[in-house]
Amino acid sequence: MAVLLWWVAVLGLPAFRHWWFPYGGLDPAFMAFVIPDLVFLVGGSAVVARKKLAGTPGPLASGILLGAIGYATLYTLGWTFALQAPPWGAIAMLILGAGTFWACR
Repeated sequence: MAVLLWWVAVLGLPAFRHWWFPYGGLDPAFMAFVIPDLVFLVGGSAVVARKKLAGTPGPLASGILLGAIGYATLYTLGWTFALQAPPWGAIAMLILGAGTFWACR
């Protein structure tokens, strides 16, 4: 849910962008992540949460979600350091990654 809210804020509130992007505008490389984030992170989180609530383990869904969050976190860290972007995206992804790992256990 946090990823969905973040994308809504980034796309809908130009003043919000300066916290995340080095030039205050939408970076095309990051815009490429909208659909994968919505499908794998938001959708995957919903599937894993549903399986957890149903009491079924769902190792495949958890594995896909962990792979997606791991890739997105590493990409964000690399992007942040390469472009000297504000650190909030990297910090948020590290927290989100840790929370996702904990939730998938």
